[in-house]
Amino acid sequence: MAKKAKIAQNIFFLLGVLALGIMVYKTGIDTIFRDIRQTGWWFVPIIGLWVIVYLINTYSFYLIIQDGSPEAQEVGFLRLFKLVISGFAINYITPFGLMGGEPYKIIELQQTLGIQKATSSVLLSTMMHFVSHFIFWMVSIPLLLFLVPVLSDVVELGMILSSSTSLLLLLWAYRIYTRGGVDRAIILGSRLPFIGKRLRAYRNQNREKIDQMDELIAGLYKNRKKDFIASLLLELFSRFFLCIEVLLMMQAIGNPINFGQSVLIESIQSLVGNLLFFMPMQMGSREGGIVIVYGILSIPLAYGVFVSLGKRIREFFWILVGVVLIKTNRSNK
Repeated sequence: MAKKAKIAQNIFFLLGVLALGIMVYKTGIDTIFRDIRQTGWWFVPIIGLWVIVYLINTYSFYLIIQDGSPEAQEVGFLRLFKLVISGFAINYITPFGLMGGEPYKIIELQQTLGIQKATSSVLLSTMMHFVSHFIFWMVSIPLLLFLVPVLSDVVELGMILSSSTSLLLLLWAYRIYTRGGVDRAIILGSRLPFIGKRLRAYRNQNREKIDQMDELIAGLYKNRKKDFIASLLLELFSRFFLCIEVLLMMQAIGNPINFGQSVLIESIQSLVGNLLFFMPMQMGSREGGIVIVYGILSIPLAYGVFVSLGKRIREFFWILVGVVLIKTNRSNK
């Protein structure tokens, strides 16, 4: 198992280096350096801001894992912090978002927690991240009405669809929190071509393990409600906290905005980016979201282009850190 984990980790590392190189090349070295010069020392707090965001995400994940069992106590906060950064880095650079980062965290944690607890803990952490997004989007809708009293029909239709979808997704998340969702996901996947037969065989051979994972997922909400609420609130707080990034970027170019506007910018670009979740690093989708929200707020689109590129540069930095941590995690072991 340790040998397979090492092979998987080396694959993640090589893919990370390759993807990062391609993205930097496509963005353009000259463009990156021009934006860095224009932003100047403002990049220090912009990049440093994400240390706090990752710490909050890590503590949310830490609360999920720490159920009082001996194996859970072996997972230190610093180790988890490194995994969170590396996991987000892999998610940024892989298509379909969660195709890399979540399996990587499961692989790294299974030797300590066992496959069932590692899988259920990672899934719960991912669900907390998703649900905080849903709530964040729903909160931004009345904010949009307050900041922009006159909206076009297209924007109003988008608000109705996004709020309805977020509410349905919250109901779906509640079902998973209370019943688990691994078995149901495998049943649905077994109807797909190519992989359906293998999933059916896996389900028949591992019913006890699957049921155990679902019990572990549902156990957080049923038996540890304080940890459940604290973990979700931390993720939600991190959503609002990272809106400071847009404030700092707009301040750097001498066009300050208020916090409400920054929440809208972060919310809508995040919503559009997640709708096109299959794009690695949300290439193109985030820019489209920023163009939409800057147009709604009547802010010159040139500032939106600057913010979008600034976000890319910040991501380059943290992807590089995450990829380096993939190797240090293994060497430390």
